[in-house]
Amino acid sequence: MSLGIEQGEALDKALERLRELDLDGEEIEGALRAALADRGTAKLLSWAREHGEERALAGADMQAVIEEAMAAGDALSPLLANELEGERLAPALVSACVDGYLAAQGRHATSKREAQDELLRRRVDELTALHRIISAANSSLKLNDTLSEMVQAVVAVTGADVCSIFLYEPEWDQLVLTATSGLSQDAVGKVRLQVGEGLTGWAALVGKPVAVRDARQDPRFKYVAVLGEDPAISMLAVPVVLFTKEKLVGVITLQNFEERDYTDSEIRFLETVAGEIAIAIENARLYEQTDARLQQKVAELSTLQGVSAHIAATLNLPEVLTLIAYQAAHLVHADAAAIYELHSGAGMLELVAQYDLRDSTHSIHQGKAVQRVLLNVEASDIAGAIRRGIPIPLSPSADAHLEIPFAPEGYRSMFCVPLVAPRAIMGGICLYNLDDKVFTDEQVRLLDAFAHEAAIALENSRLYDAALRGLRTKSALLQEMNHRVRNNLQTVAGLLSMQLRRMPPESEAATVVRESIARVQSIAAVHDLMVRGDVEMVGIHELARKVADAAVSTLTDPGFDLKLMIDVPENEQMRVGSQQATLLALLFNELISNVILHGFTGRTKGKIGIRARIDRDTNGREGEAAHRVAPTVRIEVADDGVGLPEGFDPQQDANLGLNIVQTLVVSDLRGSFKLEPGEGGVGTTASINFMPARPGVRD
Repeated sequence: MSLGIEQGEALDKALERLRELDLDGEEIEGALRAALADRGTAKLLSWAREHGEERALAGADMQAVIEEAMAAGDALSPLLANELEGERLAPALVSACVDGYLAAQGRHATSKREAQDELLRRRVDELTALHRIISAANSSLKLNDTLSEMVQAVVAVTGADVCSIFLYEPEWDQLVLTATSGLSQDAVGKVRLQVGEGLTGWAALVGKPVAVRDARQDPRFKYVAVLGEDPAISMLAVPVVLFTKEKLVGVITLQNFEERDYTDSEIRFLETVAGEIAIAIENARLYEQTDARLQQKVAELSTLQGVSAHIAATLNLPEVLTLIAYQAAHLVHADAAAIYELHSGAGMLELVAQYDLRDSTHSIHQGKAVQRVLLNVEASDIAGAIRRGIPIPLSPSADAHLEIPFAPEGYRSMFCVPLVAPRAIMGGICLYNLDDKVFTDEQVRLLDAFAHEAAIALENSRLYDAALRGLRTKSALLQEMNHRVRNNLQTVAGLLSMQLRRMPPESEAATVVRESIARVQSIAAVHDLMVRGDVEMVGIHELARKVADAAVSTLTDPGFDLKLMIDVPENEQMRVGSQQATLLALLFNELISNVILHGFTGRTKGKIGIRARIDRDTNGREGEAAHRVAPTVRIEVADDGVGLPEGFDPQQDANLGLNIVQTLVVSDLRGSFKLEPGEGGVGTTASINFMPARPGVRD
């Protein structure tokens, strides 16, 4: 529409006024021209609403927007006076502008809330993933299980198609694939990258995240066929660094099959995950190291315990020395060991055992003969180290001037550990190595503990040898003493027999002499058994046989038919000490003499049975109390003689022989004696119960 001259001038003035109000623009000019052409304000009001929205989105104050709308209305009112038909333009523009302002603010608030909600959901997902990662790190100290759980958690929260963790091996300066989600599991442990190789190696080299939209177009990208990463395009690699030690631990990577730009928020999240992974990996490695060290310590202590038990169970000195040398070298992985025995009184150090782990002819159960070497303590460096009483390293050429045959050329280090017993230093162990080996403090303490046990075992072996020599001497002396006592007793019996031949056979004196001869011979029988066998222990049945034969030959007439039966149990070997054996010999003699002299009076034949057994009568006790009752020995001497006289009282009617028996049993054996009719009322049975004493213990 063409405007008249007046309208054109008015329009120019209105536009000039709007420019002064910073409201100039094509939109308002077009709306103003439309208003003039259409003779209405609809376009102008639409502009006002849009202007209000724009100002609201720009963050303008509502009061300023209202003032702008009022000013625009005042400027345009003269131009549109005819179209308004008495209506005021300014309030209408203000109302439209405010409506637009408020509408924009409402939409902005909704969008802001939605953005905040989305951000909150993302943060919740990230925190959930971090919680899952931390839980995985805390739930298992097995490194592979922990890392597998972590890559799955990262994939779940980031929406990435692939997540992989490479661990750094400093000894090779390489990154090795340790866990992955989305790539071939066959590649785990096989794919290795040098630091700086590929995007993963580059992130490790620069120590910063590397994010690439199209990895294949990046010159740093390295294709590895075995990974199966052909569909992957975008890639994010973040170094895993333990900042407490500023140490590279590995690299964690994300890959997507579609192109994308990784946001700062995603990079920060992956850096947080990398920090947790670094701590988890370090803890897992420390656990593995601790567990391995603990297992090694348990193995060392088990070896030490086994060695101590083996040494303590072996009293053969050459075997003990060879075993100590072998186990000392084996315990700390030394190549060879030598044992020196210190003779302080003589001022000499003697090489007594050696073990070379490389020598296939050595046996830990058989000492290998060593060349006898005696070193002067004052001239020997090894002796000086041993006498100090503490473990100490020495040169392998120590005492080379003394021509030690065990230290040939080739050994480069030696360590000396003294054998310190509670009462003295017994000697020392020298450990030889083919390399420059330095023992740790733990190994030194272990060797020191082992040497202490070995020293005690060595001292016990010496004491055992001394005791064995003493025992042999004692046995020889006892044998000689028993031999002489037996001969003396036989001499006494011979003298009494000579005296007996001068007496009337049926006289009372002859009977007394025969009883005395029997008693002497019974005691001699004990010493005769000791001469032939054990000097301290005598078998009861063997003793009974010998005493009975002597008594029968001395007291019975040549024509008397006597059957002597001794019941010997198959599974009970009853033996007593020398003191109780002497008492039993006298008891057997008196009981058999009593039967022959009184039980078989007026008879030409008879039977005597002797039985000895272990009596385990618990006297009615049961359970544990029954087990605490000590067993006793029960001896029975039975005959088929005339039996006991009617009304016989052992306390008042007993003869000398029975009085001797009662006295010996009660006072010396501390047992009990019982005399009663035999089985079926035939003959008499004498019973003795006593507790056997231990050898070497005086009762």
